Amino acid sequence: MAEVIFLVSYVEVVVVMDKQGRILIPRNIRRNISSTVFLLELEDDGIKLKPINVSKLTSFIDKIAVEIDDFTDTHKLREALYGEER
Repeated sequence: MAEVIFLVSYVEVVVVMDKQGRILIPRNIRRNISSTVFLLELEDDGIKLKPINVSKLTSFIDKIAVEIDDFTDTHKLREALYGEER
């Protein structure tokens, strides 16, 4: 399991990546980050994690209207939603 080796400063911590590629973000840092989804950027000298605020689809759309009698037929439902046969 990944572990914290030592604290360099409040914002810099040396950590170890385990065989599965996991890195443990210390609790005091996680508490200051509101997201659980991150953009991982490769840089010349390492990687950077940027938190992403994920929005739920229901925050943009609260309902959708389709004209279909049988919702158990997924092919007809998909055709009604996309407007074409796939």
